[in-house]
Amino acid sequence: MNETLLLARRAVREVWRIPAATIPALFIPVFFLVVNLGQVNRIFPPSTPFLHGQHYVAFQIPVSLVFAVSSATSGLAMVTDIDVGYLDKLLAAPIRRTAIVWGRLAADLARGIAVSMLVLAVGFAFGARVKSGLVGVLLLIALSAMWGVAYAGIAIAIALKTKNVQTTNASFIIFFPLLFLTPNFVPLDLLAGPLKAIARFNPVTYVITGLRDLVLFPDIHWGSLGACALTIALTGVALTALSLRALTRFSE
Repeated sequence: MNETLLLARRAVREVWRIPAATIPALFIPVFFLVVNLGQVNRIFPPSTPFLHGQHYVAFQIPVSLVFAVSSATSGLAMVTDIDVGYLDKLLAAPIRRTAIVWGRLAADLARGIAVSMLVLAVGFAFGARVKSGLVGVLLLIALSAMWGVAYAGIAIAIALKTKNVQTTNASFIIFFPLLFLTPNFVPLDLLAGPLKAIARFNPVTYVITGLRDLVLFPDIHWGSLGACALTIALTGVALTALSLRALTRFSE
């Protein structure tokens, strides 16, 4: 546990010392949020049934939150550790291998909390409100950050497998089809048949829907919230196991 905490502290400090690694991941989703609002804000006024009296920005905030935290930043940091030889030193040290991955994931948690707060601030500036109140805001931040932790495993695994910064950075592209094959612009029941079928099998759909219900409804919808939390947990277990396996093979 001590080595995990030490590596986590080091990784979290990197987040604050190197903001340039986080800013691009924040800029892109905020840019898409502003562009989407400019294109369709008047098409979907607050009187639109699926907005429940909110501006369209409220419908898009969960998409921006998920987009913002699904980055390859930890994978890129892992490649840097490989290039400078720091990972080799860790592997030679008498510490548990899991601590190396958990330390990186701690940085993603800190980054996810900070980025989620900033995205929510932008949404509030555009007139959005979280109808579930303070509890909803806290759940939005926590669940978004945890999704960032869960999804980070794929970038770490690619970094350990390829040891290449370009390939690891390109892993961010994997998330684009996952994001756009969801009800990100309109609710699931308004999607065309084939896209609706794909969206139902897309795990990101359940994350976005769970977060969206916190924004749009005053009462917590436990069904969608539970599906969101379960999706995050299963994704985290699967992708973290993948990254731990890649680390084991790296050290062999």
